[in-house]
Amino acid sequence: MNKLPTKQIYLLSIIVLGIITLSIYSTYAIFTYEASTSNILTINTPGNLSLLENITKYKQVTVPKDSVVTTDIDIYNNYNYNLCYSVWYQTTNDNDMNKIKIYENNNENLTTSGVIEAAVSKRVKLLLINDSDTDIKVKIGLSHAENNTACALNLSASQKQVSSIINPKNNLNNIVMNSQNKNSEAGYLTYSNNEELALNSETLSIAGSFTYQNEVFKLKEPITININEISNYLNYYMCQDESCKKLYHIIEVSQKETKYYLNKYEKLIGYSAGVSGIRKVNNDYYFYGDNPNNYLYYNCANELDHKTCELWRIIGLTYNAEDNKYLTKITKDDYLNKQKYADSSEEWDSSSINKYLSEQYKLANDLYLKEFSFKQENLTSLANRISYRDKLNKSKIMLINLSDYLNASKCTNDLVTAYTGECLTNNWLNKGEKEWTMTMNYLEPIKDPETEELIPVTNNKVYSVGSSIEETEVTNELNVRPVVYLKDRMLVTSGDGSFDNPYIIR
Repeated sequence: MNKLPTKQIYLLSIIVLGIITLSIYSTYAIFTYEASTSNILTINTPGNLSLLENITKYKQVTVPKDSVVTTDIDIYNNYNYNLCYSVWYQTTNDNDMNKIKIYENNNENLTTSGVIEAAVSKRVKLLLINDSDTDIKVKIGLSHAENNTACALNLSASQKQVSSIINPKNNLNNIVMNSQNKNSEAGYLTYSNNEELALNSETLSIAGSFTYQNEVFKLKEPITININEISNYLNYYMCQDESCKKLYHIIEVSQKETKYYLNKYEKLIGYSAGVSGIRKVNNDYYFYGDNPNNYLYYNCANELDHKTCELWRIIGLTYNAEDNKYLTKITKDDYLNKQKYADSSEEWDSSSINKYLSEQYKLANDLYLKEFSFKQENLTSLANRISYRDKLNKSKIMLINLSDYLNASKCTNDLVTAYTGECLTNNWLNKGEKEWTMTMNYLEPIKDPETEELIPVTNNKVYSVGSSIEETEVTNELNVRPVVYLKDRMLVTSGDGSFDNPYIIR
């Protein structure tokens, strides 16, 4: 057999070496593929994680800050016997482990762990959520052992099992943008309450049943009782004022010294007939009308149990020019305790209500929140249009703006004075009681006659809303509803936004 010339041997060696190098790199690339996207999409190269002795294989995924990434894992059992297995993950930085959430992305049984038969393969879909302010690199791999009498998997302390399922319907922002207008008849909503309600009257008018007509409740065959008899009339209904636009279903009462309280009750609130839906105003979106489908559960003590959640409502979507994304603006559906706005100034930054919300009011999961830069609204008089101050504020928790309230109305008008009558009653943010906004009553600076310098004028008034829009002294005590901005990455796992079936988000 003739020997190859030296040059051909050298050339052939280079080709073989190149093929081996390319093969090794391609195999490595399968298991270290990095995704870099802020959208919800599937990485096109699944990691083929084979169950082989003494080989640790994983794929590495980068999850950008404030984003969601999905990826697939193909699992192959190359043994001739059944194996116990579990998909695990760990971050390249140990400090990031608590900042990342990984779920199996399906709506059936958990398949990221269990028993896989010999010569069988399966595909597992994963969803990775990063709510931190930095990108996180995650390794995803497999632990396995022979299926004897019990499954015993050898996971290191830094490796965490994927043990929860999530099946998102859609991104919350997409759902809001595509919300449909709807016609509704006049009706009422029933809210369960466990917060104490003080009863201040000596006597009460109560009844065992009621009617609702023309946006007003009416007690049927009411009787008058002394306040000290109320514990004998559980499951009766009562009004808190003569107009009876709200009704209270008495469930549990208590007495502290001479005071009586409702400890557990249902509050019934009526709404008008009309059209509700979503409208676009400049770059933003607002829910408007009497009762749109904009309910969601938030501030949950346990995210897996929606009964531990509070009922909130979506104001709309606010365009965030800083990162070219929409943030979902939401508000608590019921009030916190009444509070004054401030001791003296209408400035939001220095207000006592801002200090309370930012330092004392606690939310169960503030990782969902986006600190938003905004300019405080001002209004020189009710006849003028809303303008904005030059000073930039940053907050995670705030109050509604007057513009939020106006855009929630069925009416559309630039002049604040146009919002009366039906323009206010056909407004889902109108709960019939006065509450604070962040919109200040602004007075133009005056000129010092001697120095001709402009001197700021403090007005000490902020606008309140309810059945009317009024300038209100900041030292008054009014209702408060917190407002927050949710990150654009929020997912809806169930619900249709109605009162009976609010959105559940993750």
